[in-house]
Amino acid sequence: MRSRKTHHGPWQPLVVLLAGVLLTALSLTAPAQAAPAPAQAAPAPAHGPGAGPDKGPVGWDTYRRLDRLPYLSPGTLTRQYSSFDRTGGNGDGFDGTYSCLSTAPSGCVLAEDHGAGEISSIWFTRDNGDVTATGTLTVELDGATVLDAPLQDVVDGRLGAPFVYPLVADADQSSGGVYVKVPMTYRASMRVTVQHNPLFYHVTYRHFTDAVGVPRFDPSDPATDVLDMLRAAGTRDPKPVRPGSTTARRTLDLPAGGRSEAARLGGPGSISALRIRIPDGEDTDAVLAGLRLRLGFDGRQTADAPVGEFFGSGLGESPVRSLLFAMDATADGWYTTWWPMPYRSDARVSLVNGTGRALSGVDVEVTSAPDGRWAAALGAAGGAGHFTAESHRGDTVAGQDWLFSDRTGRGKFVGVSDTMQGRIPTGNTRGYLEGDERVHTDGQLSPQLHGTGTEDFYESGWYFNRGTYTNPLNGNPKHEKTADGCPYECDGAYRLMLADAVPYSSALRFGIEHGAQDDAAAVYGSTAFLYAKDPSEGAGVHRTTVLDTGDPASRAAASYRESGSATRTTLASVYEGDADDVSVGADVRATSSPLSFELALDRRNQGVLLRRTGDQAAAGQSAAVLVDGSEVGTWTQPLGNPAQRWLSDTFAIPASATAGRSRITVELRPAAGAPPWTAARYAADSLVTAYTDAAAPAAGAGAATLSGGTDHALHLAWWEPREDTAVREYRVYGSASADVPIGTATLLGTAHTLGFTDGPLPAGRSRHYRVVAVDTAGRTAQLGPVVSGRSGTPTRSDLDADGRDDAVAFTRGEAADVLAALSDGSSFTGDGALWHDHFAAGDGIPLTGDFDGDGREDAAAFTRGAAADVYVALSDGSAFTGDGTTWQDDFASGAALPAVGDFDGDGRDDIAAFTRGAAADVYVALSTGTSFGAPRKWHDHFAVGDEVPAVGDFDGDGRDDIAAFTRGDTADVYVSLSSGTLFRQDGWLWHDHFAVGDEVPAVGDFDGDGRDDIAAFTRGDTADVYVSLSDGTRFVQNAWKWHDGFAAGDQVPGVGDFDGDGRADIAAFSRGDTGDVRVALSDGGRFAPGAGTWHDRFAVGDQWPRPSEVQSVA
Repeated sequence: MRSRKTHHGPWQPLVVLLAGVLLTALSLTAPAQAAPAPAQAAPAPAHGPGAGPDKGPVGWDTYRRLDRLPYLSPGTLTRQYSSFDRTGGNGDGFDGTYSCLSTAPSGCVLAEDHGAGEISSIWFTRDNGDVTATGTLTVELDGATVLDAPLQDVVDGRLGAPFVYPLVADADQSSGGVYVKVPMTYRASMRVTVQHNPLFYHVTYRHFTDAVGVPRFDPSDPATDVLDMLRAAGTRDPKPVRPGSTTARRTLDLPAGGRSEAARLGGPGSISALRIRIPDGEDTDAVLAGLRLRLGFDGRQTADAPVGEFFGSGLGESPVRSLLFAMDATADGWYTTWWPMPYRSDARVSLVNGTGRALSGVDVEVTSAPDGRWAAALGAAGGAGHFTAESHRGDTVAGQDWLFSDRTGRGKFVGVSDTMQGRIPTGNTRGYLEGDERVHTDGQLSPQLHGTGTEDFYESGWYFNRGTYTNPLNGNPKHEKTADGCPYECDGAYRLMLADAVPYSSALRFGIEHGAQDDAAAVYGSTAFLYAKDPSEGAGVHRTTVLDTGDPASRAAASYRESGSATRTTLASVYEGDADDVSVGADVRATSSPLSFELALDRRNQGVLLRRTGDQAAAGQSAAVLVDGSEVGTWTQPLGNPAQRWLSDTFAIPASATAGRSRITVELRPAAGAPPWTAARYAADSLVTAYTDAAAPAAGAGAATLSGGTDHALHLAWWEPREDTAVREYRVYGSASADVPIGTATLLGTAHTLGFTDGPLPAGRSRHYRVVAVDTAGRTAQLGPVVSGRSGTPTRSDLDADGRDDAVAFTRGEAADVLAALSDGSSFTGDGALWHDHFAAGDGIPLTGDFDGDGREDAAAFTRGAAADVYVALSDGSAFTGDGTTWQDDFASGAALPAVGDFDGDGRDDIAAFTRGAAADVYVALSTGTSFGAPRKWHDHFAVGDEVPAVGDFDGDGRDDIAAFTRGDTADVYVSLSSGTLFRQDGWLWHDHFAVGDEVPAVGDFDGDGRDDIAAFTRGDTADVYVSLSDGTRFVQNAWKWHDGFAAGDQVPGVGDFDGDGRADIAAFSRGDTGDVRVALSDGGRFAPGAGTWHDRFAVGDQWPRPSEVQSVA
C-alpha cells in the first residue's frame, strides 16, 4: 500500500576474561545506566489446579518487564482485524469495501472480542497519512469507554500521556501511517469503533484463556516510566538491571571464510547486551551482509544472521534506534542489541566471515549475568524459550509468500528485520511493498493475522511517503534507488512485536507477499526474532478430539445432538491467505438451535482451545458456550466472506471448566437474530506442557479425491486426517505409474492446505497420486490409497461429448434457429441439423459452454442492453433442450461484452462481462449447474477503452484467465490470472507486439502443452496466421507464422480442437452465399498447409458461427 492504480500504484570463542559469567549494561557509545529494576525479577507465578497457563507480562508489564520476554504465552491467541481484500485482491482499503466489520449507531466497527484480552496495536492510513476524515476513535473495554476522541488528535498526542509519542505516532513520525500502541487490557469485552470508514486499518489484539491476572486498562495512568524508556530507545538497555552483571570485550581478526568465537559463557545465566564495532571504512554494505553473527545456547545453535540485518539495517549501515537493537552510524559507532538471551548451561557467541576478504579489528562486547531461574525455565517443562534469530535470503518465488519463519515446536514471534531488493525494472519499481502479511499458527488453515500491505505491516503507509525513519518499535531506516548496489529500488524495515507477539504451540508460518499477488520479482532477506523451544521438547497442545459434522459415525462417537432443525450442504470454497486458489470441499451443518457434543480431553490440561471449521459466508455468527451446563463465554465471529468462505476460528475454554477432566460436554446456543451457526469440523486442543506426539497422522489424507474440471490440470482434494497435534504439511506424489513410488522424483510439491493442482497437463494424460500428511513432529502418515485421473480434452463447442469441437450457427433475428454440424475428425457432418428453433433472438450475443458440467457444450444467449438477461439451453447430445431458461437476469448490461470460461476450475463454465471503456470492470457469475450465481466484480481495471478481451487458461492451472489485446500500433497483450475468486494481476504485460492494427486475436492451446496460447489472423489479402506460445508467465514468440493463406478477405476465423487430439486448430467461415467452412489442423508447430473444406453450406448469410471470433468482425 500503496500506489493506487494508475497502475497502482558470531564469533570465535572470546576467551572468558573473568571467571563465571559476564554482564554490564551497554549503550551505543559507552556504558549507560539501565532502567530501574523491580525488587526482584520473579519467576512466572505458580498455577494450581484449575488455573490457566501463564500469560506472561500483560499490559504495561510487557514493557516494564522485558527481562521476562523469553517466557512464552501458551494458550494466548494473537489475532488481527484489518481491511484486507476479502476476495484475495489488492483492494485493501482504497474504497473501504472491507473496512467495517459492521456498522453501529456510533459508526464503523473495526474490532470486537468477548472474553479477556489486550489491544496491542491499532494502525490506520488514508489520504497520504492524514486521518482527519476518519473522525472519532472510540475504544470500549468491559462496557466502559476508555478512549473517545478525534483520531487525528489521538495520534498527534493531543490527549496527553499515555497517548503521546512514541506510544502513538502521526504520519510524519511513522512515515505515512499512524498508530496507537498503548496496551489496553480488558477482562470481558472489547470493541473499537470509528466515526467514519477509515479505509486502511488493522487492530492487533491478544485473547487470553481467562481473566486471571488481567487488569482493566486505566486511561488515567500516564505510564511515565514506560514512555521514558521508549524515548531512550537505542541508547540504553530497557530491561531491569540484573545483579552480578559483567562485560567482556574482545577484538577479532577474521580471515576470509573464517569463524571466531567471541564469548563462551557458563550458566545458568543470561546475556543482556551484545555489541559489535566494525572499523570505519570496513563497515560497507557488503561487509554487513557477509559478516554473520552466530549464537548458540545449551548445545544448540539458534541464530546465524547477517550482522547488518540482525541490528536493524540489512541494506548497510544506517541509524537505527529501536528498543531492543540499535546501529550507531557515526564514526567508531557500535551496533548493539538488548534482546534477553537466557541459557541453562552454556552460551556461545561467534562471528563468521562470509565477505570473501579478511577483516581485522572487529570489536565485540558481551554483557551477561548469572541467573538461576533459567535452569528450570528453559527445561522441557519450563515456560521460557531460547532467543532465536531465523534468517533467510533468496529470490522470491511467484505465487508463494516470503516466509519470515516456518517452524514447529513452541514459541513466540517477537519481531523481524527485513531487507527487500526489488527486481522490477520499470513502472512501479517499489511494487513489492504491495504484499500483505499472513500468519498461521498451530496448523490453522485461516491466517490469524492478515494485513493490507508491507509498509502497513511496518505501521507506515503509502510506500513510506515521509522517507526513512527509526522508532522504538518500527522503522524504515534505509531506502535505496539505483544506488549503493541497489539495481532498481530497495527497502530495509523492522518491526518489534512485544505486546503483539505471536505465540504458537505446535507450529508457525509467518509469511508476507512480495507484491500484490506474490508477483513482484525481488531478492528478499529477513531475520525473524523469536523465543522458541526445540521441537524435541514437545508441543504445547494435545489434540484429543476431532468431530466431523458431515460424518454420521463421527457425530455418533461425540454424542453430537441438535435440538432443532439443521441444514446440511456441501461447500466448495477456499480459505483466505496464501492458498486462496485451492478449492476445498466438505459438508457443513448449519442451525439456529442449540447443539451439543462431547469432547475427550487430556486430564493434564490447563484449558482447551476449541477449534471450528465453518462457513463464513454470513458475518456475525454467535453462540453462548456452556461446558457441562455452566456458561463459559460467548463465541462470536464478526468476520464474514462470501467469496472465500472457509474459516477456521477458535474459542478458548478456561481451565476452570476443564482442568483435571478427561471428558466434557459442550453446548452451543446460537444467538437469536444472528446468522445460523455453521460447522464442518470441531477439534479440541488440550493445553498441556511438553506433549510428546508419538503417533503419526492417520492415513486419511491419503484418501484424496479428484475434484473439479480436468482440462489442462487435475485438482486433488482431501480432508484433515486425525492427528495428535497438527499437520504441518502434505506431500503430494504423482506418477504415470499406478503404484506411485514415493521419492524425490515423484514429489510434485507440498501443500499447507487441503488441496493441490497438478498442471499444466496435455490432454489425455493419465496420472496417479498419493498424498502423505506430515505432522509437526515430522512423522509421516502411512500410505493411503492411490487416486487416479486423466486430463480432459479442452473444447468449446463439443455438443455431443466426443472430445471434438463441432460447428454451431445461430441465425439470431426473428428466426432464432440454432443449427449444428458435428465433427467426425475430418469434416463437419450433415447439412446443418436444427438443434433449437427459438434461441438467441434479436441482436443478442450467443455463446457456447459446458454450463452444467456434463461434458457437452450448451448454448447461452446474452440479451445485454437494459434487460441484461442470460438464457441457457442445455445440450442432450442431439439438441438444445427447452425454450431457453433464464440463468441470470442482470448480467452484461448495456454494451458490456460477454464471455464464457471455467473461471473457478470446477468443471462448469461460468460467464464474464467486460464493461471496457473508462470503467474497465470485469464481472463474473459462477455456474451452479442450474443457474449463474450473483455477479461479482473480479477485476476493476482490465480491457480498457476498446481493447479486445479474451478468455483462456494461460498458466495451465485448470482455471480460465483473461487477456486484453490493445491492437493498433501498440499491439500489447495483457493477462490477469484467475485465482478462482478473482483475476489477480493488473497491467501484466505478456507480449508487446502481437495482433497489430485490426488483426483478429484468438486463443487456444495450439501446441497441446496444457496452456492456452494466442493467435492473430491478418485476414484480407495476406491471410496470415501468427502464433505465440505461453510458458505460463508470458507469450514467448514474435512474428511466428503458422499459416500463410487462411481466413482471407472477410472470412470469420475461429479456434477449436476439431480432431480431438488436444491441440487447438483453426477454422474459417466464409458465410454469405457460399457458407464454406475450412479447417487447418495443428501439428503443434504449425497449421497444416492449405485448408480442407469441412462443410460447404454452413453459417450462411450473416449467421453467427461458433466457435469463432465473429463478435470481433461483425
